[in-house]
Amino acid sequence: MAQDIMEQLVSLAKRRGFVYPSAELYGGTGAVWDFGPYGNRMKNNIKSLWYHRFVQERDDIVDIDSAILTRREVLAASGHEKQFNDMMVECKKCKQRFRADHEIPEAKD
Repeated sequence: MAQDIMEQLVSLAKRRGFVYPSAELYGGTGAVWDFGPYGNRMKNNIKSLWYHRFVQERDDIVDIDSAILTRREVLAASGHEKQFNDMMVECKKCKQRFRADHEIPEAKD
């Protein structure tokens, strides 16, 4: 039943221009979606409301827009290099843990 509801929701979102499977014309990429015109507008409205509430309404917060690429020394100094962990999944039967990108093809995307 839950699967039927999800399929109906995805179908509606696609028909109404909220989301489309990424690279759908070329077979798609598992579990990756692109926003359509209405989905993009909704996403931008949510981001704007969040930004207003958690940044603009506060005197002790400022925003910055920095590079997403950085030197290794920065990651080491901030602790990100030492603290990084791959996403793991746990088998409910045997209780072993595995890297998600090794077990679930969509996790690589």
